[in-house]
Amino acid sequence: MTPTLLLFALTGLLALGTTTVLFVRAPALGVALLLTAGLWPAARSETVVHLGVSLTPQDLLVSCAMAAACVNMLRRPPRAHRLLLLLALILLLTAGSLLRGTAAFGAAAAGNDMRMPFLYVFGLALYGITLPCTARLMRRLAAVWVVVACVETLRAVLWWAENGIGSAVGQVVIDGVASESRALSAPEALLIAQAAVILLYSTPLGTRRHLLAAPLLLTVVLLQHRTVWLVVAAMLAGWLVAGTDAGSTPARGRGLRLGVTAAGLGLGVFAVSAGLLGRYGTGLTVSASDSGTLAWRATGWYELLGTLDGAAEWLTGRPFGSGFDRLVEGLVVGVSPHNYFIHLLLRIGLLGLCAFLALYAAALRPTLRRGADLTSRALGMLVCGQLVFALTYQIPPEQGLALGALCALAVGVGPRLPRSRPSRPAAPHETRPALPVPHT
Repeated sequence: MTPTLLLFALTGLLALGTTTVLFVRAPALGVALLLTAGLWPAARSETVVHLGVSLTPQDLLVSCAMAAACVNMLRRPPRAHRLLLLLALILLLTAGSLLRGTAAFGAAAAGNDMRMPFLYVFGLALYGITLPCTARLMRRLAAVWVVVACVETLRAVLWWAENGIGSAVGQVVIDGVASESRALSAPEALLIAQAAVILLYSTPLGTRRHLLAAPLLLTVVLLQHRTVWLVVAAMLAGWLVAGTDAGSTPARGRGLRLGVTAAGLGLGVFAVSAGLLGRYGTGLTVSASDSGTLAWRATGWYELLGTLDGAAEWLTGRPFGSGFDRLVEGLVVGVSPHNYFIHLLLRIGLLGLCAFLALYAAALRPTLRRGADLTSRALGMLVCGQLVFALTYQIPPEQGLALGALCALAVGVGPRLPRSRPSRPAAPHETRPALPVPHT
């Protein structure tokens, strides 16, 4: 090894060690680094290290987060809990499928198939589950999430200013190449929608910060991702039914939320039906009524399930790198299934899919209990939105952080968040007759 190469290797190890320490000592900054890396397309595509598999900056960040998770568990050993066992089972099945895929198809094919939908999601979930869920840390994480969503919204506005508000069924020509006409992708729209829900839960109705949720939700509507529309509907329904507002009685707060939501929906329906949005309203109507994409995906799902051969593949899945080739409408298609549940079934089998569903069920159970704090309910709504999103897309990496944070509340790695309890009137002061003072 040459001195120059040795110097670069030592510098890289120092940078990785420093990043790992950052994830351990300053979780809020670590989460901000992970989220902002998603805003930088080069972080997911540019190669910085080649070790049989091309490693990107996001690969290194996720690796540092997983190393920090191991350090956190050594510093604060968690109690034996089924959530950790379920996550460990998913990671074990993922590792087994990766080893089989590497032997059959090579490290590059297997690694590229595994990294984004499995390593990133469950690696960041492992990091999130080891975070000390103090009220201060959760407020910082929520603030980081909202700031990143605002940056994404600004990106969409700049796109619309240059190319116009596109349609879900159209394309725009950029530098002579036909491109997606929507400003942001579905995972980015999901992040914006979740930031709006965080604002709804973190502030009572009537405050100024609540008004920020309106432009975020409007951005989600104009992005025209129908799956994200369903996610927003599910999360808002949970907010309307289970959310609470500080400083008001539950009945009054629920009525106010229902009134505000009904007024917003009524205004939107009136604007579209009356043609006030012009051609944009027509695009929204076409997006909501087009069913061709769903039929195309359903046909692909049926063909992919037919590739599983034998009980062993149904239990543990096909190895990474085996591809997703299937015949849809007379054409050979090789893209991902556009359904995360089927994706899990294909790669880690029924065992992995059942462990995944059990992980979500166990994480969501505490949020359904009476008296759960607002942080748990907000995270529960975000995680419920993930399950709806997974019906037509694979779960993006940053969603693993939300899942891990919700699991941490149930595992109890760090100090618990204080629960809000109704205040009871103080007991009346009992007056007792004064004892006679003896005369001297």
